[in-house]
Amino acid sequence: MKTTYNTIVSMALTALLCACDSFLDIKPKGERIPETAADYKTMISHYDIQKMGETYPIYLTDDCYLPDMAFSTSSQGLNTIKPSLKRLYTFDRQVFGDGEDDTFWSSSYSRIFTNNVVIREVMDATEGSTAEKSAIRGEALVNRALDYLYLVNAYAKHYNEATADADAGVPLLLNADISQTNLTRTSVKGVYQQILADLNEAESSLPEEISGNAFHATKDAARGLRARVYLYMGNYAEALKAANEVIARHDTLLDLTRYEVVKPAGQIGRTNVPDADANPESIFIKYAPYIFGLSSQVFPSDSLLKLYEDADMRKVLFMAETFRGKPLPRPIWVPYVRANTAISTPELFLIAAECEARVGYMPHALALVNKLRAHRIKDNGYVSLADKDSVLSFVLEERRRELAFNGFLRLIDLKRLNLDPRFATTVKHVGDTETWVLPPNDPRYVLPIPQRVMRFNANTMTQNER
Repeated sequence: MKTTYNTIVSMALTALLCACDSFLDIKPKGERIPETAADYKTMISHYDIQKMGETYPIYLTDDCYLPDMAFSTSSQGLNTIKPSLKRLYTFDRQVFGDGEDDTFWSSSYSRIFTNNVVIREVMDATEGSTAEKSAIRGEALVNRALDYLYLVNAYAKHYNEATADADAGVPLLLNADISQTNLTRTSVKGVYQQILADLNEAESSLPEEISGNAFHATKDAARGLRARVYLYMGNYAEALKAANEVIARHDTLLDLTRYEVVKPAGQIGRTNVPDADANPESIFIKYAPYIFGLSSQVFPSDSLLKLYEDADMRKVLFMAETFRGKPLPRPIWVPYVRANTAISTPELFLIAAECEARVGYMPHALALVNKLRAHRIKDNGYVSLADKDSVLSFVLEERRRELAFNGFLRLIDLKRLNLDPRFATTVKHVGDTETWVLPPNDPRYVLPIPQRVMRFNANTMTQNER
């Protein structure tokens, strides 16, 4: 049965997932029924489908700093941010109050519903070749896989092969039935297995080359996401294999040393760094909910700032001690480049480098990171290291520099690296009169399931300990 939709895609995108007496408060409103392959492609091209992941979990990490009192009206402080963000930053056990919506959860499942409709129905569409319809279905599978990867890494413990089969993940919804109730949480392992199944199926039907632009998925989008999945699982051999497959076809890096701040007092257009599809590093593009991510919302922490050399263009271009014409006591994060939360070349370089350092050939790891650094730091000298642990630490530091404030990748890295005593981190947020501490493997690294979702599935779903 075809799913109706209002001006192509309103069936799910304006609904929230926890406001009535069922798990999904998604009510399709029918003005038009998708019939052609072009209709379904329009659905997965919708602006809201092009968003993915969240930025607010970064407030749990060691990358951000907020002063007790905002330095100016153009920057944030603990006295100005939303209560939920303050609770995250101060490691409160409660995050969202009963009347506050967690849009990360609701938006993710809304997109999943839309992609489920496409996955189920598009092969029966009219006016399109089998290859075209298969590609649309493959992209919806990649979309669903990415949403579930972010959900399971936000609302569950990190993947640990020893416990993943028992650790509670997130509800796994694979059809377009919006009336489901009494849902249960699939195990972390089960969610990861579905993610990999979606990506494997998608790869077989997606085109090799980009059709139009990087907002649409190719085989390399599926392969690149698979590399990330295997990295998070600790399967470094498979992560390396997947990353190398993509790098063999996409090894272009943007030379940031060629760019500059052209509007020091500006916001949008502050630098001349290309973004989105104009950036040759983009393999598959998804935006953060706010497309400029955390621009002007946070300050890099002292520990993050110390990792950058003065000639590092990521610091020069994306951090500023003067913002909107006003000097600040410390640099603020202001890239105003549209944040890509999907797949890009630098992340694949870093995945491959980390895996080479762990299970491969150390010179390859160093070569990858040094190539990246040559495109980020003016007059950068080649870094040569002798022992395996030093190379791995070097790669992980570079990963933190490169991926700073990209979605909530740092939180996922903290969770996975906390499983290794060598890299376990105690996060400290220091205020004027109080210091808040988040020890390694603390349950507060895991976000709570939204309260309204729990109420309407109270007999079948367990809440995260915090």
